[in-house]
Amino acid sequence: MFNPKPLYEIVQETLPIRDFRDYWEEFVVRPPYQRKSVWSKKKKQDLLDSLFRRYYVPRIVIREVRRDETRTAREVIDGQQRITTAKEFLDDAIELPKSLTDIDATLPGKKYSELPPDLRRFVDRELKYNADIVKGIDDPRNRAHQKIAAEIFWRLQQGESLTYMEIAHARLASLSRNFVVKYADEIGFDFAAYEPVDSNPSKHPFFSVIDRGNDRMQHLALLTRLLIFEEKDGPADVRESDVMEYIDKHQRDDGIGNDTFENEPTAREVLKVMRAFYDVFKEDTMIANGEGAVKELRTEYFIISIYLLLRHLLKYYVWDRPERAAFLSFTHDFHQRWSDEKADDVDIQTFSNRRQQTAREIEVRHQIIRQIFFQYLSAKGLSLKTKDDRRAFSEAERILIYRHDNGRCQACISEQKPDKECIVPWLEYDADHVVPHSRGGQTVISNAQVLCRYHNQSKGATIPSAASN
Repeated sequence: MFNPKPLYEIVQETLPIRDFRDYWEEFVVRPPYQRKSVWSKKKKQDLLDSLFRRYYVPRIVIREVRRDETRTAREVIDGQQRITTAKEFLDDAIELPKSLTDIDATLPGKKYSELPPDLRRFVDRELKYNADIVKGIDDPRNRAHQKIAAEIFWRLQQGESLTYMEIAHARLASLSRNFVVKYADEIGFDFAAYEPVDSNPSKHPFFSVIDRGNDRMQHLALLTRLLIFEEKDGPADVRESDVMEYIDKHQRDDGIGNDTFENEPTAREVLKVMRAFYDVFKEDTMIANGEGAVKELRTEYFIISIYLLLRHLLKYYVWDRPERAAFLSFTHDFHQRWSDEKADDVDIQTFSNRRQQTAREIEVRHQIIRQIFFQYLSAKGLSLKTKDDRRAFSEAERILIYRHDNGRCQACISEQKPDKECIVPWLEYDADHVVPHSRGGQTVISNAQVLCRYHNQSKGATIPSAASN
């Protein structure tokens, strides 16, 4: 007889709605694979109407999760808003609807604490939710258990329209997913305590200057696309399927709660460009005036084009305050030209007609915006200083530099340390640019010096004073 072994057990229970106020800490109302959703006031009051009339209310689905050897939590797979609405009513955060007038004319507008004793007793003892308790997949660190829980959630949402990013968000074992959630979402999840966190101090300020909402995870999708660009070193296919594939390919057995992806060169570079992007647009008048975001940065394909232009400039040109100011001014000018979309403006017409998320169309936009940017600089009498294409000194050059400085750290000498303390062993020696490469310094002997590892690492992109040369 065909009889596959079930992957989990379901136990049916009846839960008084009062449990959701009295024992709120026992419930994980927003699991890590779900988004925080909010019902309208009308929808909440419709639920209260159904409860008071004893109408059918769909069963809630709860998973038993083991927090440690002695404690469990109840994770809400389905029923987040039904539970939240019950708690809000018991907390006096929402009143009963006018629709209950035909049952009792005194009910509409009443909060829980305003009800007479007999009605409060009715609420406490008679209002209940039927629940299916899922047991046997209770390890929150087990990738298979979390995948099953997420599968149950998805299948229960068949009547809902989940976006591709909401599905990707549930890939808890993906290292890139964890990075994207950490830096692009407003909310978080504490896996150690296994509880949701309704704020996220790690969210990157990049998202504070763009005028795009995140109600359907638009910020998470955008950050994933930026990671793909960095991995491909420029324009690439970033369609919905490409975003999903990128999240999926970074799934690991030890991925749940694992934040190590941020140490990858791709991630570090994206964070650097995003910070530079923020540093440009935080000076915008709209930000200074408290408007909340730069209105020009609203359309995703426009934002992507501005980002890729900035990434290119950071890679090949010296970048400082004057360059940031010029870039901000250009963005305003280019956005106005893009918005006007004049029929005889061939470049803008081509730019606007290549709005798809394919490598080819993004490359066309990238070439156009780069050309227009440098035309803009020329018209303003401005120019950018290129970086030296060669960053590292050759072995022969390193030997000459070491001999020229007699194997002494020039910063240690500047600090007037004893000669013995200035000696740098060959194996610990770094050939350093006097004028940093990032500030336009060339990779030539005349712009080189011996530094010990301490001074090389602590120097950063600063130009030494005359006293230290």
